[in-house]
Amino acid sequence: MVLLQDSESDTSSISSDGSVNTAPNLITDSHCKACNTNVNVDAHGIKCWFCKNIFHAINCSNEKFCVSAPTVFSNQLQPAVNNTGAYEKRFGRFLFVCDFCITCEEEKRASATVDRVDVLEKKIDSMKSAFKSEISELKSILCKPETSSFNTATSENVGPQLVNL
Repeated sequence: MVLLQDSESDTSSISSDGSVNTAPNLITDSHCKACNTNVNVDAHGIKCWFCKNIFHAINCSNEKFCVSAPTVFSNQLQPAVNNTGAYEKRFGRFLFVCDFCITCEEEKRASATVDRVDVLEKKIDSMKSAFKSEISELKSILCKPETSSFNTATSENVGPQLVNL
């Protein structure tokens, strides 16, 4: 994900189902909810690619909310995400996605898969019932005795006919 380049924070942390991002290290107005301190978002913040919320990435007073160790973040992760320094000429991007957005994406994909499976099951059921009705129809046609006058007339004249010349 892109690390914060500017100090604006998009607070669109509500998913399509109405759930809200409650990450403890969410930064709002340069203030971290987890450690209750003002944060230099350019140096210590990281922005989620999807929701654009900024998270306290390093030096949070509660270590379990840190995204990375400080030296790794400033020397490797931040330049890789921002395509700066040694990463400037490299192909591709490193992205940061918060847990909330990952969960939302996984739920969407799972839902889409379940929907496809349901559609396939319904198609198979309709094919089964159509096949059963066709078989029943064929059975009834084959089991009917034929009473055609053409058939009775031809059955009397069974065998080869000899013609005198």
